[in-house]
Amino acid sequence: MKTRFIYKIVAVVICFMTISTATMQAQQQAYTSIFEGTKAYWNPAGAGVLPYMKTDVWFRQQWLGFGSTAPRTGFIGFEYPFSDMNMAAGAMVTFDQTGPVSKKGLNLNYNYQLRGFLTEEGQLSLGIRAGFQQYAFSKDDVLFYDTNDQLLQANNTSTIYPTVGAGFYYMSTTDEYYDNMFYFGGSYNQIYTTDVLINQFNQKRENHIVFNIGSKIYSPDSFIEPSLTVNYTNPEFIDFIAAARYEMRNAFWAGIGYSSVSEVSVEGGVILDKFGGRYGQLRAGVIGNISISDEIGNFGPGAEIYISYRFENGGGRW
Repeated sequence: MKTRFIYKIVAVVICFMTISTATMQAQQQAYTSIFEGTKAYWNPAGAGVLPYMKTDVWFRQQWLGFGSTAPRTGFIGFEYPFSDMNMAAGAMVTFDQTGPVSKKGLNLNYNYQLRGFLTEEGQLSLGIRAGFQQYAFSKDDVLFYDTNDQLLQANNTSTIYPTVGAGFYYMSTTDEYYDNMFYFGGSYNQIYTTDVLINQFNQKRENHIVFNIGSKIYSPDSFIEPSLTVNYTNPEFIDFIAAARYEMRNAFWAGIGYSSVSEVSVEGGVILDKFGGRYGQLRAGVIGNISISDEIGNFGPGAEIYISYRFENGGGRW
């Protein structure tokens, strides 16, 4: 009965995501990486959901042929599960820059975990996020064709605003490699919206909603992970990423993804087990992505780098 109930939930989530994708019109590009380890970047409930603490470093450079003003994004994060208290916490320093506008921030994540939810091994995490973000404008990074452009008359300036977010994340099991797993989650970021006035120009912050669903299908020493991620940014933007990943236990992973903004991604990485100790593990990977759209294809490919160090709490199993 529990299994049937779970499948009904998954079917409802998939239907909602499919209907949303069909009805919204894209107006701008929202960002989500297909790296499995970056979930806490967009969902506070995804931090510390497995029994190991970890430190992550992630960087993305878009449009390598566009020059120094091309968009780039990254973070340094830390997660720690308090397993005995059914909760986890983490912190993340983020940055994002597109041309003359840059955003730097600090986010603190917390989630409470409901064990045995829906199934004996299931876990539902409910998370919140709070922090701040600094918006800055530098006219030195402005690309212009009109010498009378008003942006050239603006002053370099910066402002600080609070950030608030919330999310949920469900896993059918937390025991990796010993049972097939499915998961789904969602987050609501930038709940506090406001106009960001840089000189006389407005960089208004909007709500950002993300849904994610996937499954890990295990064999004795590997798994295949299909997933779907949907982004919605007010007022009317939607983008989805369909991805599939293969991982060989304690050895390597490889994957491919497709975004509805006409971007194809290929990823790969290595896993160094017992790195820095019996229960340590180092993971390092890269993603290459390229647009197949005529509008932005000439900007060139993009690239991502992801490095993660994990340490198993209590000496459990990878």
